[in-house]
Amino acid sequence: MKDLLFPLSLAYRGATGCRNWLYDRRIFRSSQVETKIISIGNLTVGGTGKTPVTLALIEGLKARGYTCGVISRGYKRGRSGVLEVDLSPLAAHSFGDEPALIKANFNDVPVFVGEKRVSAAKALLAAHKVDFIICDDAFQHRSLYRDLNLLLLDVSEPIRNYKVLPVGRARESLVPALKRADFLILTKSNLVESQKLDEVREWLKARSGDKPILLADYVFKGMRSLKGQVVQSFKDKVYMVSGIAKPEAFERTLENRVDVVKHKTFPDHHRYSDLDVEAILDEAGHLQARWILTTGKDSMKLRAFHRLRERLWTAEVAIKLNGDVNALYEAIDELGRQGH
Repeated sequence: MKDLLFPLSLAYRGATGCRNWLYDRRIFRSSQVETKIISIGNLTVGGTGKTPVTLALIEGLKARGYTCGVISRGYKRGRSGVLEVDLSPLAAHSFGDEPALIKANFNDVPVFVGEKRVSAAKALLAAHKVDFIICDDAFQHRSLYRDLNLLLLDVSEPIRNYKVLPVGRARESLVPALKRADFLILTKSNLVESQKLDEVREWLKARSGDKPILLADYVFKGMRSLKGQVVQSFKDKVYMVSGIAKPEAFERTLENRVDVVKHKTFPDHHRYSDLDVEAILDEAGHLQARWILTTGKDSMKLRAFHRLRERLWTAEVAIKLNGDVNALYEAIDELGRQGH
């Protein structure tokens, strides 16, 4: 099958390579806005952990005294146009689950969604003065000029998946992408064996021109009810629900913390229906599970269903950055000085 897909992969690689060549030589021009842009993106499709890294970066910027905003396409959102994300109960439906989650975590940070990132950035700046804008999922979307390019790679991803679509899972050729990045961030780095982590780091350093590498460890913070109660474990049985690209990472993070009777998985960014919720509750009852446990992203959608509210808990997971962290914040401080 892969032999049959190889010509398609060559065509895809050629198209993305040509587009990047046109941007590199400024035949295609990137639009600039009146603040500094940090782009967060990935090489392979789905499940790299961009939103947790975005949350960690917001926290880091705020700790250093900077103001920031976030722009996103708002994947699978219910409303079109350039919009500012709010804290309404249906925010995940209106603006997309990830922008809604970012806004819920940092309600003082302006978050805008828009089909075109340039328009979203301009709308954000028209309403709010910020030192930095974090541009979510924008590594391949070069219409907006960025001052810092952060490229995320899931260290648990098999190396064979770095081949270009549809043979592998890569959105573009590996080596040109690595050289275009300013920093590489290896996500889920504490969910793999140390030997594999070291092998991947060396493999990437050899192909990137020794670009600085950060490690993004998943840190379990606890499980939070919709009433705000936080616990570290449960004695009762738990029914897990998720609609994310890589549910196995969710399972690994919660190992030995909960007694899971089943993990019900849906496609990434799944839009839950009343029938879904009814089926979840019926099966959880049949399996004698007292609690429904989900991800932060899924919680933004599931909390809208009143029948779940007494039983729904969110597993809160944060990112801790290690590795070349000082180099990243030195680069950010340099941009901050330029902006003043």
